[in-house]
Amino acid sequence: MNRVKFLDCTLRDGGYVNHWQFGADTMKDMLARLTAAGLDIIECGFLTDLPSTKDQSLFHSPKDLDPLLPDGDHTLYVAMIAIGEKEMNPTALPDKKDTKLGGIRLTFHPEEVEKAFCYGEMIQQKGYRLFMQPVGTAGYSDEDLIHLIKRINRLQPYAFYLVDTLGTMYGKSFLRQVSLADHNLAPSIRLGYHSHNNLQMSFANAQQLLGYKTGRGLILDCSASGMGRGAGNLCTELILQYFNTEYESRYNVLPVLEVVDRTITPISLSAQWGYACPYFLSAARDCHPNYASYLMGKQTVSVTDVSELLDQIPPEKRERFDKTLIEHLYQTYQSHAIEDQAVIDGLRRQMEGRKVLVLAPGHSIVTHEEMVQAFIEKEQPLIISVNFVPHQYSYDLLFLTNDRRLEAIRDDIQWDKTVLTSNVRTLPDGAEGARMVNYSSLLNTSFYASDSAGMMLLKLLVKCSVRDVTLAGMDGFSDDALQNYYTPDYAVSRYGIPLHQKNREVNIQLNKRARDMKLHFLTPTLYKIENREGED
Repeated sequence: MNRVKFLDCTLRDGGYVNHWQFGADTMKDMLARLTAAGLDIIECGFLTDLPSTKDQSLFHSPKDLDPLLPDGDHTLYVAMIAIGEKEMNPTALPDKKDTKLGGIRLTFHPEEVEKAFCYGEMIQQKGYRLFMQPVGTAGYSDEDLIHLIKRINRLQPYAFYLVDTLGTMYGKSFLRQVSLADHNLAPSIRLGYHSHNNLQMSFANAQQLLGYKTGRGLILDCSASGMGRGAGNLCTELILQYFNTEYESRYNVLPVLEVVDRTITPISLSAQWGYACPYFLSAARDCHPNYASYLMGKQTVSVTDVSELLDQIPPEKRERFDKTLIEHLYQTYQSHAIEDQAVIDGLRRQMEGRKVLVLAPGHSIVTHEEMVQAFIEKEQPLIISVNFVPHQYSYDLLFLTNDRRLEAIRDDIQWDKTVLTSNVRTLPDGAEGARMVNYSSLLNTSFYASDSAGMMLLKLLVKCSVRDVTLAGMDGFSDDALQNYYTPDYAVSRYGIPLHQKNREVNIQLNKRARDMKLHFLTPTLYKIENREGED
């Protein structure tokens, strides 16, 4: 089985999880351990023009890598140039003889083919082994794949890759592409396979490829603990152990496990990857995984809603994530315009002259219950609960903004106290007493906080001429999901949503509302009001 090589891509593909912030000493340690494991090829990171520090696996020259690389000639060290992602131009590469880096992986989309072949020729002229890695070959037709392979044969790179970018391939379709590539690719060119694990098929397909009868050299990509964006990748430790057991004992798995234990597991405590519902949905709909994770991260739509929204994405927009597009589809889907002036007038009369206490579902309404109850007793405010029924507090209104929360609390809802936004669809019997306000008019101008329930409520209170609002339980989002809500039942995966960015956008909206009303925080919070009423 000398025809088979394994390529570890933890420092490059895994870097999507932690913004490539491994640390210089850690990268050096990882490279030493992966080399000690006997890995044939190790991908060290990106060659890029993006701003970076010495602690990131983003490099401006192969020479930046030299101090990190172990001595020895068993392992081939490579880096990736990704066309369209502020890539390094190969004209800036030093000659291969002047650096320890031995190969360049070049990745490109179909519309970037001409540039890719131009870059590829320059990389070869510099003396590097060239890996041609087209994005999303799983979506190529037979004709398109063969046409590309014919050009690859003229270029004669070290390797050509099949890439399941969206993680959609089951065994039969995968082996069909393997056979097609094997029968058309020049014999001297190695065939590589890079998978994403949306359907949990990475390990299964890797086993299929190892069992495929061919004399051609094969390369299988993997990463420690499967670390990678979204559903992640084939696990290095699993495929090496499988190969040792089923074919020949060539690799030492323990150094890989040390990498997992020392480096990857601590990262996994604050960043997620691996199989999850959004990534299955993305693969099932042939979409970039960020579409589904973006929608699920909003925590306002059901799985069925996500599936329907993914169906609305045009085919030509599915391979690359377009945040503007999915936000537009989401808001259109959620928006049900209604005439709500009479409801707002009624709410204005109900709130007139009253201080308002907003109860958000943050953990602090439990830890600081005595403080909240003392405030209620002293100030006698009108109390509005946001997307939950606060059993330990009396309340005057429940503001409910999505079907998901409705389903969770439907048996406890007092409908005559409930104000719904018009995107809420599934109303049970007895909900006739609820009042409804226009969803789209309460949206905010941001991606991650566009329909934050608390921010939507504050916009509604502005419409109702409320002048004095106290906020409890509006804690902000921490990396510990169990600490973000008053009950663990409300805790959900963040699905890759950058919580620091969501906190920042919510804080911006809070400060906008502070120009229209007095806002006070009663319980501890990550947010801060900078602009008070009347200030610029």
